[in-house]
Amino acid sequence: MLRYPFDRTNSLSPMPHLDLLHQHTLPRVLMPSGHPAHLAVRHADVQQALADPRLSRRAMFTTPGGPRFTHADLDEPSLIGVDPPDHTRLRRLCAPAFRPPLIHALRAPVQRLADHLLRQPTDLHAEFSVPLVTHTVCDLLGVPHPDRTQLLDWSHQKLSLTGPPDEARAGHEALRDHFTSLTTEPNLAPGLLADLTQAHRTGLLSRRELTAVAVNLFVAGSTTTAAVLTNGLLCLLNRPAQYAALTAALVPQAVTEILRFDAAGDMSFPRLALVGLRIGATDVRAGEAVIPAHAYADRDPAVYPDPDVFDITRRPVPHLAFGYGPHYCVGARLAVLLLETALAAVVTRFPRLRLAVPARELGWRNGALTGGVGRLPVAW
Repeated sequence: MLRYPFDRTNSLSPMPHLDLLHQHTLPRVLMPSGHPAHLAVRHADVQQALADPRLSRRAMFTTPGGPRFTHADLDEPSLIGVDPPDHTRLRRLCAPAFRPPLIHALRAPVQRLADHLLRQPTDLHAEFSVPLVTHTVCDLLGVPHPDRTQLLDWSHQKLSLTGPPDEARAGHEALRDHFTSLTTEPNLAPGLLADLTQAHRTGLLSRRELTAVAVNLFVAGSTTTAAVLTNGLLCLLNRPAQYAALTAALVPQAVTEILRFDAAGDMSFPRLALVGLRIGATDVRAGEAVIPAHAYADRDPAVYPDPDVFDITRRPVPHLAFGYGPHYCVGARLAVLLLETALAAVVTRFPRLRLAVPARELGWRNGALTGGVGRLPVAW
């Protein structure tokens, strides 16, 4: 039985086991915990797994003796850890911060920060993607500047799948303790955390929910989006003709293709079947886990012509990088704005940008929930 998530050797390695897409059943894999799961890879199967209320996120943490994704899994009432109606309630409390007018208003400050970071970068991951995304997300949340680097370090520790479970738990607990402390400060900066703290005071969410949602928003918003941006830049620089063809008018299409072709992780989080059900041609029994692998669904030849070709001129087709159904990413608009603004800034400032090292030397970051390269050296 294959172990999941699958590893890549370097940035040029194709997605492993793409032949799974040609099967008509859900292959069985072993999760990092060693527990088995069904892996949904075909587009229609992944959509069903993401939207079917008979598959529960919450039950993955609360079922005695049930399968776990990792041995470090913690029962936290975050946006990614609960089902409706609790999920619906928490999402409604977060959604106002991501309304289109508010996200649109961020474009100018994001543009200014991007221009500032692009003065003389030598590593676009460490010197551009990470600070651009982290500072934008933290500004929206209201996280003080001195806290941000330490929070990122704890996030990477929390997301590790290969270290001892105690290390991942320690990273999570450090984040939880920090956000608990932050949201009890009397002079909390304006932002989404302040709004959620006020909602807690009026009884709309518990203290435990407030902290879990805060951790979720920071980790998902910062680490994942930065990895997607770096992966996207690498996709373009690996294909000089595509980078040369990138214009301001093509940036939205390029972002859509990046999200389809090489988002930062292969999967959405596993669900537990509450009852027996059928996904595609596979019978799933009650108590079994299902992993919706959106990155594989976004390579499904039944949906995308030439799915393994990266093409920024491709006619846009809806992808699943932000999920589907009730758990569709609440911060998707912010992520798209960051990606579009960043790409436009890079190509405008550096029309002849190139990799400073062979792409094969850029090792892929395996063993984490967000995959990608850890550096992106460039020259111009």
